[in-house]
Amino acid sequence: MVQKFPRKRIPIVIVGLEFAGKTSLVLHLQTGEFRNTLPTSGLDTEILEIQGIIFQLFDLGGHERFRQMFWKEYVKLSQGIVFIIDSSDLEKLNDAVEWLWKCLEWNPEAPLMILANKADLTHIELPKLIEKVNLQKLPHQSPTRSFQIFEISVKTGKNIDRALNWFSQKIAVSMSKKFIKLEGIYLFLRTGVPIVSHLFMNQPEESMSNDIVPGFLNAIDEFASGMMGGGEGLNSISTENYSIVMVKRDTLLCAIITDKNSVLSVARMVAKSVVNHLENAFQYQLSKYLVDGKYLFPENFVVDYLQQEFNENVVFST
Repeated sequence: MVQKFPRKRIPIVIVGLEFAGKTSLVLHLQTGEFRNTLPTSGLDTEILEIQGIIFQLFDLGGHERFRQMFWKEYVKLSQGIVFIIDSSDLEKLNDAVEWLWKCLEWNPEAPLMILANKADLTHIELPKLIEKVNLQKLPHQSPTRSFQIFEISVKTGKNIDRALNWFSQKIAVSMSKKFIKLEGIYLFLRTGVPIVSHLFMNQPEESMSNDIVPGFLNAIDEFASGMMGGGEGLNSISTENYSIVMVKRDTLLCAIITDKNSVLSVARMVAKSVVNHLENAFQYQLSKYLVDGKYLFPENFVVDYLQQEFNENVVFST
């Protein structure tokens, strides 16, 4: 059975060293205005609609400790990468190029847009920057990746619309080619108590039991134990035949099981959508569904939601 995504939030990371202009870019996209901002501490998330596509933007802090803490996991699970370089700061250019290539190794397929910001200041010329970044080797490293570099100024607005038009088109094409094969979905309270479980295969293969069960409960326990501070988090583990993507919110944890060939960023999008839907539908009043120590939700509540909301990018295992 094949279902399709309607207009979902597409996860996009905005990365670059500190003071490159990441947060100023996000504010410009929201307001059309330029404002000086302080460096992002950790990460910020924003929802933005561009050309009919709803993006969930992850603005990741550019300080080295944040690069070490956040970048790898969020870049791996994103559907697109926006890397901003301060083209006026030659001292940091080598460091920026090093981290750019780390991002490309972590996510070898997502469309890439490099923004050479601060074109309104004295800056390195674009041909020299392209040579410095070594973009000529990118088609050999990632033959299927769409990429482009734009010289922009967040302060004046130069080339921002042109860059976003290109990026939106490439994301739309990329998303139309991505899918996951959904093997199972599990929902837990933040304490680790299971409330929903569903395997889509009629007869689970023996390999699933042997491959997933030994590490699955341990992973859930560890991930749930990190939820007590609230907020949002993500994690993923892989076995020989399957991948598990886990997403946590203030109240719930969702684990999606896919086959090993599935796109993890799509699995994460599905998991986040399910958690959002469940929390919104029941307005955090989960206790009213607690009967004799067990949570009893309407039959096929989660399954019906998945079948109604997702298509083309999700194949349900049978």
